[in-house]
Amino acid sequence: MHTKHPRVLHIFDQSVYMYRSQHGFFIVEHNGVFSESRNRLFINTLYAMQETLQEHKAKALLISFAQLKGVVAANELRAFVTLLERVGQKLGVVLGVIDYDSATYTQLRRLTAETKIKLFKNLNAARLFLDPKAYKNGMEVLVFDDDEVNARKLAGELGKFGYSVVIAKNMEHFQQMIDQHQYTMIVTQSTLNRQSEGASAAAPKPLALSKQLILNLPVFVDTAVETLVSFTGLEAQKSSHTIKRFDLNNDAEMLYALMRFKGDLEGVFVLIFPIELAQTAIEAMLGEKIAPKDLDTLKDGVGELCNIITGGSKTLLSNQSIKVTFELPRTYTSLKSALGDIGANNGVWIDMQLASKPFYMFITR
Repeated sequence: MHTKHPRVLHIFDQSVYMYRSQHGFFIVEHNGVFSESRNRLFINTLYAMQETLQEHKAKALLISFAQLKGVVAANELRAFVTLLERVGQKLGVVLGVIDYDSATYTQLRRLTAETKIKLFKNLNAARLFLDPKAYKNGMEVLVFDDDEVNARKLAGELGKFGYSVVIAKNMEHFQQMIDQHQYTMIVTQSTLNRQSEGASAAAPKPLALSKQLILNLPVFVDTAVETLVSFTGLEAQKSSHTIKRFDLNNDAEMLYALMRFKGDLEGVFVLIFPIELAQTAIEAMLGEKIAPKDLDTLKDGVGELCNIITGGSKTLLSNQSIKVTFELPRTYTSLKSALGDIGANNGVWIDMQLASKPFYMFITR
């Protein structure tokens, strides 16, 4: 039966399974039953959608597990994932699973590791990674350089990424702009990548980042904000940024997640969360309580946030034909251990907030 819906392109009811289309994503509601007969019916439903998916140029086909109750038997879920993988190869469309609980996610992550099936917490998360341009509205960047020609060139390059760019005329104007408006990212080029003439030996080392990486710093900030809002439902924002070494002076216990990246851009991305805030964020993301002393779960959670942020950044960069490969995240509870992998180079230290509480990002070479 084909019916119209004011906010959904169309809904099909095949007595057991329903699917809908929203923002170009087709979502099939699984009813939580994994018997052999139900699996066959479900797979047939997916195959029957092929013409519709092609006609509407679907961005992805997403299987919603919102109706699942309790833990699915491992053998049943394994058989289902195997069938899904075959469907994905046949339909030629991105295939993903959404709306799962933490226990099911643990199983899915293991079972889909060697497949092309993608996992997303919800539809918003899928849109973030598969349709990133939908999240570009309202992203503003303030640019200042004492060299006006360079400032305009920098603004032009940032504009290619789809950002709304404002150029400060001089230092006084730059300070006024900061005081009057909250920008997504502030980029100053006047002292980056070079050391002023006559500088003393005691002066800080110049920033060890390429110009191209500096130009793309807003990508990391945007993705961090969008990821945290989408996955946790909490308000996230950037507060400020400075150029310095990694030297966090804070009495709070911290969790560190680090990912190295290489390719057209090279460097190290570090996510730093106070343990208390990490617990808040991961509980919001998973929808369940976590014991404060369950450091393994908290480390995994912060590592996964780091993975998601860099994954989203990689997608945005790829849209600009910038190829970057990220290593698997490393997590630490010790600042000394983290510093051993981060090194002593200057970098961009970014102060962030989640639910009005501070956390940090650091990007260096």
